[in-house]
Amino acid sequence: MSDVEENKYGELANEKEVVENIEAFSGSITEVQDLLETLIKEDVYDKLGTEDRIKHDLFLSYALTSLYWMYSRTLGEDPFTNVVKNEADRVQDYMKKYQRIKERKNAPQLNVAASKRFIKSGLWTPKDNSKQSNKRKTFDNDE
Repeated sequence: MSDVEENKYGELANEKEVVENIEAFSGSITEVQDLLETLIKEDVYDKLGTEDRIKHDLFLSYALTSLYWMYSRTLGEDPFTNVVKNEADRVQDYMKKYQRIKERKNAPQLNVAASKRFIKSGLWTPKDNSKQSNKRKTFDNDE
C-alpha cells in the first residue's frame, strides 16, 4: 500500500474488501454525477416535447429523491423518518397519475356517429304508422 492510500483510508487501509467497495462506490458517484449533468443541460430539455418533458421531470425527480435516500442511508439516518420518504411518495403519486393519463389517451374511443347509425338501423320501425281499422271492408259486389 502506498502512503497516499494509508492517509486516505487510515485504519481501513489494510482491509482490501472495504477499500475496493469504497473505490467502487466513489466511481459510481462519479458516473451518476456525469449522467445528471447530461440530463440537466438546458439545450436538451428545450428540444423535448411536452410528453417527453413530463417523463424527463419525473425521472429526474425520482432519481434525485433516490440519491438523497441513499445519501441519508450512508449517514446512518433512517430515511423512513426523513422528509425524503414523503417526497418519494409524492413523486410516485405523480408517476401513477401520468400513467393513468397515458392509459386514458391510448384507450379505445367510441365513434358516436357510427354507434348512432348502428343503433338506428338495428331498431324495428313499423312500416305504416296509421292505425288499421278492425272494420270489415266492403266491396261493390258484396251487397
